[in-house]
Amino acid sequence: MAITLRNYNIVRVIDNGVIVNCTVIEMCYDFALVKFRDKKYKVPYHLIDEVIGHELLVPLEA
Repeated sequence: MAITLRNYNIVRVIDNGVIVNCTVIEMCYDFALVKFRDKKYKVPYHLIDEVIGHELLVPLEA
């Protein structure tokens, strides 16, 4: 099953039985850069379980 990701999708990540919801900030070749509790993390794509929503408010790039 394939998942279509876009910036600012809210995704469910499962790692060692821990499930968290985070926001995709940027997609790279080997990983997605996600925001969780105001910190950024590199998450390999195989840990992303599903897209559960989309942030409606996106930051403005100045």
